[in-house]
Amino acid sequence: MSIHTIEPAYHPKNKMSFLIDWLVTLKCNYDCAYCVIGPKGHDNSTKHPSFEKCMLMLEQLYEYTDVMMLQKKSAFKDAIMNIYGGESIYHPRIVDLMIESSRKFEKYSDRWRLKRRMTTNGTATEKNWKLICDHMEGFTMSYHSTGPDKLKTLFKKNIEHLAKIKKEHDIIVLMYPTEQNWKDCIDMLRHCRDNGFNARTRLVDGPLGVYNEKHFSDLAEFMDEQELAELVAETRIDTQSRACCGGRKMCTNGNLKEYQTLVPRNKDAFHGWHCSANQFFIHGNNVTGQYFTNKDCKVKLDGTIGHVATMESMPAYVNEMRDYIVKNNKMPILTCAQRSCYCGACAPKSVHKENLDKILTIYNNDTNSLDTR
Repeated sequence: MSIHTIEPAYHPKNKMSFLIDWLVTLKCNYDCAYCVIGPKGHDNSTKHPSFEKCMLMLEQLYEYTDVMMLQKKSAFKDAIMNIYGGESIYHPRIVDLMIESSRKFEKYSDRWRLKRRMTTNGTATEKNWKLICDHMEGFTMSYHSTGPDKLKTLFKKNIEHLAKIKKEHDIIVLMYPTEQNWKDCIDMLRHCRDNGFNARTRLVDGPLGVYNEKHFSDLAEFMDEQELAELVAETRIDTQSRACCGGRKMCTNGNLKEYQTLVPRNKDAFHGWHCSANQFFIHGNNVTGQYFTNKDCKVKLDGTIGHVATMESMPAYVNEMRDYIVKNNKMPILTCAQRSCYCGACAPKSVHKENLDKILTIYNNDTNSLDTR
């Protein structure tokens, strides 16, 4: 059966929020084999963006989000700011930036809700880690078995601190299939389980992500049968299917009684589909000073591919979005122009625009009740 509509499964604890994706710096203290050199990975040849540049992007991201909340129903006026890199904790002013992220949000706090989550390899020093924790609502920690023992030890200590202060967190164990790394990954999953840490597996995309029956047999200890059944042994995962980056369950073709964690991918992905990714994402690249729909989705409202704004043009783009929403009493949607979708698979989308419009009434007001402050 062909898939013509995708939407997230509906659950109060896993609802779709607006994701503010903020790439703070490209520099990193790791050099992972799967991580490319450039905006989609890390680049230690670049400089850290200045504190002033970071502050301007932070302010613009908040301003844009405020406009995108105009049409949202009250239950969906939630934003999650994902702070990452490179490695964000590697920025020399990261503690100051996190303090300012609290202060700058105060003017919006009566209009929408914000949770800040840092995506990190969790190797900050004890002093900085405790200060950062004061201004984060949660963490997504990625464990890299390829790293040195010193950094792995820091990772475990910082996880213990999160558990001690009862800070929301989830741990993603990157499952490197090489024999030595695989054992370390399995050991880490058991360590998390035995200590009550919230951990899940993440298979590696690309040429490194080649798994066999032995790998999937080991994963049976940590994944349910349905998840395993969706995986195909001895194949590259990224050419067959795509999971939501946050582990979100998804429904297809309007069937809300069943869900799946992987969505099949064909050679054209969602090319030509109507998509609401712009209603749930904004990506700010602090290094280049550019904004995109999200990190991997480069689709613009005019159907072309590229950045939607720069730090210089973002104020005008914010005003443009505000004017459109107020005038039309609806939010614009995209027509996908890409041949692959690595991020944003969870955003409601459909071959048929009328199906997408129907789904979006769950999230957006369809009356003249906009808060235009």
